[in-house]
Amino acid sequence: MTKSNQSVEMIPIDQIFIANPRLRNQKIHKTITDSIEQIGLKRPITIRRVSSDNGELPYALVCGQGRLESCKELGQTEIAALVLDVDEKTAHLMSIVENVARRNPRASETMEQVRALKQRGYTDAEIGAKLGCTASWVNNVANLLERGEKRLLAAAEAGHIPLHLAVSISRVDDSEAQQLLLEAYENGDLKGRKVTIVRKILEQRSRSGKQGTNIFSRAQKNKPMTSEDLMKIYKRDVEMHKRIQKKSEFTQQSLLLVRQIFKELFATKEFRSLLRKEKLTSVPQPLADLLPQGGLNK
Repeated sequence: MTKSNQSVEMIPIDQIFIANPRLRNQKIHKTITDSIEQIGLKRPITIRRVSSDNGELPYALVCGQGRLESCKELGQTEIAALVLDVDEKTAHLMSIVENVARRNPRASETMEQVRALKQRGYTDAEIGAKLGCTASWVNNVANLLERGEKRLLAAAEAGHIPLHLAVSISRVDDSEAQQLLLEAYENGDLKGRKVTIVRKILEQRSRSGKQGTNIFSRAQKNKPMTSEDLMKIYKRDVEMHKRIQKKSEFTQQSLLLVRQIFKELFATKEFRSLLRKEKLTSVPQPLADLLPQGGLNK
């Protein structure tokens, strides 16, 4: 490993070779580009000098591919760079270290950062500047934190639900939350597995209550439960079991209807002929039991 001599210089972008290019997250890349366009490059990239005896470019990128590509997209011809005299192996290790250090924080870490800065009296805009995000994002996160909506915030951080939808759900009751979920599905904001994830979160909120623990307030000592508290829990559990029973009855009725439909279809010679023609001769056993004697070949 060679000793690194460091200096920051303005280097022509077209003189820098990206040795190990990575695919970029387009949303994050756009944020970087917008930031550089508005306030300029806050941190120089890192490059190393290479031998140009074989006609190669005189510099190779070590860290800062996103910043380099953003400056190039903005039409800039030069970029501030920390120029190192290191070998290729050392440069690779430095790149790995920066990538690990630059990882996205977990949802719990983000919550703690916003909470701590809010308690210190920083505005949404000031917090956004410190965390590298917009004031609107900070405001939405703060609203969820104030309402104790840790599950919704974690789901938003994981990409399971849009942040604006999580905030909207936190402001309404259970029935209105279900309507928002339906509208989000119809509008395409939620698709596939995400709908199931959000539905489970709503069910958990319905069982354990909407508020949860407000992390902006001091922890309160556990109070003994009163008869009114027990009555509320009992009513909530009764309502939950009623919903489960209704879902079960609806599912049972749907299955009976499907069974009757297939029974009538299997009794039709034309339908059995169509199945043979499309080579759909293998059916689940519950449906096979509905076939007339002789099966599809009759």
